[in-house]
Amino acid sequence: MSEREIDTLGPRSEGDAAARLVVDLAALAANWRAIGSFAAAEVAGVVKANGYGLGATEVARTLHSAGCRTFFAGFSREAVEIRRIHGDVEIFVLMPRIGDEAHVLHEHRLIPCLFDLDGIDRWIASASANGAPARAALHVDTGIHRLGLVGEELDVFLCDEARRSRLDVALLMSHLACADEPSSPANRRQLDRFRAIREDFPQVRASFANSAGTFLGPDYHFDLVRPGISLYGHDPHYLGTAPRVGPVAKLEARLAQIATVGPGESVGYGAMATCDVARPIGVVLAGYADGVPRGLYRPERRFDVLVAGHRVPLFGRVSMDMITIDLSEVPRDAVRTGMWVEIFGPSVAVETVSEQCETIPNDILTGIGRRVERIYV
Repeated sequence: MSEREIDTLGPRSEGDAAARLVVDLAALAANWRAIGSFAAAEVAGVVKANGYGLGATEVARTLHSAGCRTFFAGFSREAVEIRRIHGDVEIFVLMPRIGDEAHVLHEHRLIPCLFDLDGIDRWIASASANGAPARAALHVDTGIHRLGLVGEELDVFLCDEARRSRLDVALLMSHLACADEPSSPANRRQLDRFRAIREDFPQVRASFANSAGTFLGPDYHFDLVRPGISLYGHDPHYLGTAPRVGPVAKLEARLAQIATVGPGESVGYGAMATCDVARPIGVVLAGYADGVPRGLYRPERRFDVLVAGHRVPLFGRVSMDMITIDLSEVPRDAVRTGMWVEIFGPSVAVETVSEQCETIPNDILTGIGRRVERIYV
């Protein structure tokens, strides 16, 4: 191909997305079952952040079919969507707004996770006004110092028999700060604190472990574990000690153009990638607006995507709508415009993406853009 000869992607039919996230629902269900085979407790489904970017309603349907009967949503709006498709499940709302949304919680039988005395009092009052039980989870802080009743507030609650008797505590919960670091002494400190608090709630179900906490072992399981990212295919310990969880999501985008760029010419914003020899450069229609992190291209550290069964490197900065790749290592007759390029998935692990960007897989999955089409298989 000469320097000015360009192969471009022609007109696309309506609905033919430039980028898509292919979600393997069977793999999702298999991951939930695998965690259940390991955990000495009920396994909930955490579907906050739109099911970690995969689509909360489809995730919930799949987990429900697999046997899941307890879900955790981030906000009331998410929880209502789950309730509309499943009337036979418990749905906890991790970040409820009791003052503004109490009527929504009651109407849809949602269970707020209360984390301060003001929220407890508002929930009790709203339940009395609606003639409903003040059923709630009690979220206590054991060391992460985010949401959760802290020591003095918890003592006030425990010593106030009138207040305590009016709250129907359905679940006692807390959250680990360092569960993804199995050797961290913070894990055992928090566990000891949670056990001590639980002594004041002997008849109440308890939940302490997220994905990483679940894989710390049965001491952390209690009655209910709350896996999030491991449902979606990530081993949070990077050690292979977790149950066998497989990839669920594949992000891929169309190859739109192939053009030869001559020696000495640069590609992309900032002229960060310069050709030493003539190179066939492919333009792929996904960028940071679609969830491809802008920091994925690093001149000092190669990152590969998959095209036509070949691993090829990014070449140039990620822009809003596209990435550029070096096709020098692929036979010319093996690639054509319009074909799909895997950015992450079964062949390019999402962990590879997150490590390249010095972040975590949760960040990558939840950052997938709204315009990316979700395909469920």
